[in-house]
Amino acid sequence: MAHTKNYPFYDWVPKPLGIIILIMLFCPIMFINGAYTINSGEMSSGLGIISEHIQYASYAGAIGMVVFAPFMQRVLAVRRPKMMLMTGFILLFWLSYICAITDSWLLLMLCSLITGFIRMALTLINLFALILYAFKIEASDIITPGAEATDPVVADKNDQAKGLTQPIIYLFFMLFAQAGNSLTAWLAYEYEWQYVYYYMMGMLMLSIVVVLSTMKYQRHLKKLNFNLRQFGDVIAASLMMMAGSFILIYGKTLDWFDNYYIRLAAILFLLSTAALIFIEGNLKHPYLKLGVFKQKNVIFASITFIMLMMINCSAMFVSVFTSISMKIDNFQNAMLGNYSLVGYVIGAILCMILSAFKIPFKYIFAFGFSFITAYAIYMYFQYQSMGLYEHMIWATILRSTGMMILYTMCAVLGSIRLPLKYMSSWIFVMLFARSIIGPTVGTAIYSNLLNERQQHYMATLSTGVDLMNPEIAGSFNQTVKGSQFMQGHSAETATTLATMQVSGRIQVQAMLSALKEITGWTIFASILFIIIVLCVRYKQPEYPGILNLKEKGAYVGKELA
Repeated sequence: MAHTKNYPFYDWVPKPLGIIILIMLFCPIMFINGAYTINSGEMSSGLGIISEHIQYASYAGAIGMVVFAPFMQRVLAVRRPKMMLMTGFILLFWLSYICAITDSWLLLMLCSLITGFIRMALTLINLFALILYAFKIEASDIITPGAEATDPVVADKNDQAKGLTQPIIYLFFMLFAQAGNSLTAWLAYEYEWQYVYYYMMGMLMLSIVVVLSTMKYQRHLKKLNFNLRQFGDVIAASLMMMAGSFILIYGKTLDWFDNYYIRLAAILFLLSTAALIFIEGNLKHPYLKLGVFKQKNVIFASITFIMLMMINCSAMFVSVFTSISMKIDNFQNAMLGNYSLVGYVIGAILCMILSAFKIPFKYIFAFGFSFITAYAIYMYFQYQSMGLYEHMIWATILRSTGMMILYTMCAVLGSIRLPLKYMSSWIFVMLFARSIIGPTVGTAIYSNLLNERQQHYMATLSTGVDLMNPEIAGSFNQTVKGSQFMQGHSAETATTLATMQVSGRIQVQAMLSALKEITGWTIFASILFIIIVLCVRYKQPEYPGILNLKEKGAYVGKELA
């Protein structure tokens, strides 16, 4: 397809400025969300709701991104970045406004779902526009069904190119995601949590002005081919994931299947899953092509994604530990997360090196899980009542390095020798495993284990803690006297304060013991995952040698002069 010389910008826009504009447009796209888990404490207290509501709304945003994936190729084929970006930014502006003023968690959840859907669309539109503008590569042609390479040598080069280019793309998005977390945490810390939405609204308004003034209107070259009947598939897929997430997130709070809403969600999950499978299996042009599950690499990559995201949920223990041992707040925890950027950079570089030297996937995956194992071993010896903030930096770097390696190479594995007619379905499955199944199951397992083991250690450590114990009696009496004579409290209040102090000490020790025990099991789980990935026989392409990305035939697509 022919484009103007400076597409999608006006001719007066210099190319370096155009590249900067397209990169900066990722800021509102990547930063915005319906609910911000980094600020869940402030949001839940401000709205008077439990933290599970904020967590559920955040997963709703991820579900919105998942259900958009099958529409990817049709949306990219339209090639109208200005109109699509303008429409998306306007919709996100009003969704952010609703999230800022509402006190209904159900409305917040619905807005998060729609926000995720729009964010995924805008991310792909802007990314492909950037690739075309900066590198003169029509990337959408590369993923068009029927554009598969017929020459095995070219196909091998394409597969190795994925191992060299996808780490850069993932690193790019990881940097923006972490910057967004830091920004939202700072805004909530310095002002109020509503200011996060107001700031995003301002950023969206600025983006609308920039797009309107610099991008050229593109005439309607190709109709956006949407079948309204497929939105029934979207609803079925959304209900399936929303119901499953509801069970895992609220199970501990609502006492699992003893609760009416959990049972209702389980029935809805089964019905929507059955409906989705039936619909996709009987349509001539299905929303989700079930043949993708016949691809061996897709199955292996999805299982590895789930294992990674489950074990990656152990990162929640670092926040718990820093809160009880170092008494730091959400903002300081978010700043600690900035050190993950170092791990992302290291992981991306290692991915490119390993891909360039044709290291088999099973060794790459084992290498990635070894970083997470090292992180768990390191944290096992850090859990103590007087921890140091500086020691958490190395743990963050180790975990993020392993996560980046596995995150990137699982995506590469799933796309190797994949027929392009399954590309959008693979992205759906990948996001489903990576953003929904793995995190929700992992969070449910770790949060329930932590609660159960803390209660166990509370009961164990409380044995013998009474006034017959000289150490406890001395501390208790000293607190009572200090409260009465130094602070002027009554005898009853002083006794209550002394009891709370003793109980608080036991709670801290119980939590540290629980963290240490569960981290020990995490180490064994990581070793088990290393054994599993080493035992699996992956479909590994035969690479002809170190790839030169500029070499003719490296991409099967349309390169523009």
